[in-house]
Amino acid sequence: MNNAGFLHRTVHQVLASDLMPTKFIAGQLRKPTGPFGRWLLAGGLNEGNRGLLAATLDALAPVAQERFLDVGFGGGAALRMAASRTAGALYGVDFSADMVLRGHKVLADLCSAGRLNLLTADVADLPLRSELVHTILTTNTIYFWPDLAGALAELKRVLAPGGRLALGYHGREKLAQLSPVTQHGFRLFAPGDLEEPLRVAGFGDVQTIALQEQALNGDFVTIAKRG
Repeated sequence: MNNAGFLHRTVHQVLASDLMPTKFIAGQLRKPTGPFGRWLLAGGLNEGNRGLLAATLDALAPVAQERFLDVGFGGGAALRMAASRTAGALYGVDFSADMVLRGHKVLADLCSAGRLNLLTADVADLPLRSELVHTILTTNTIYFWPDLAGALAELKRVLAPGGRLALGYHGREKLAQLSPVTQHGFRLFAPGDLEEPLRVAGFGDVQTIALQEQALNGDFVTIAKRG
C-alpha cells in the first residue's frame, strides 16, 4: 500500500458503507484511542505512511550518537527505522496515551534495552529538557496543532544548537481530495506554508522538498536547522 493509501482506502470505505462517521475517523487520526486506534489504525498507518516516514527520516539523516525524537510517533515505525541509523538515545512523544501504551508493547525490545523513552505529551508542552535532542521528526501531525507558533518554539527549545527538524506531511491538494474527513479539524498546508513560521520561530536553512516517487505524489518534507 502506498504512503497515503491507507488513509484514502479508509475514507472511501467509510463513505461507501456509511457504517462509521467521517468525524469519528478524523478524530481517530488526530488522537487514536481504544482498540480501533491502538491496533487497526496504528498498524495501518505504519504501513500506509511508510514511504513518507522513510523520506522524512532520509531528509533528517540522523547519524552516529545523535539523540532522536519522534513527535506523534503513532504506530512507531519511524522509531524502529531510526534505531538502525543512530546509536543515540531515542525519544517518542504522542498526544495519545493509548499510542504510548501500544508503543511499550511493540517496541518493548528498544524500551527494555534502555534505548527508547516513550512519553504522553502535547507538542506545545514537551516534558524534555532544553537542547536534549539533535534531530526531531514528525509526520502527519501538523494538521492538528492548534498553535503552530507555540509548537515550533517548543521543538526549537528541545533541539541542541545545530540540531535539525523535519516535518513530513500530505499537501493541501492531496488532503483536499479527502474533504469528508479532513473538514473535521484538519489544517491543510501547501508547499512553503511552513517556511515563514519556521523562520519566525528562529530556525534557519529552511527548505521544502517535494517528494518525487509516484506513490508519494503530493507529499512534502520541510526541513530546518536550529542555529
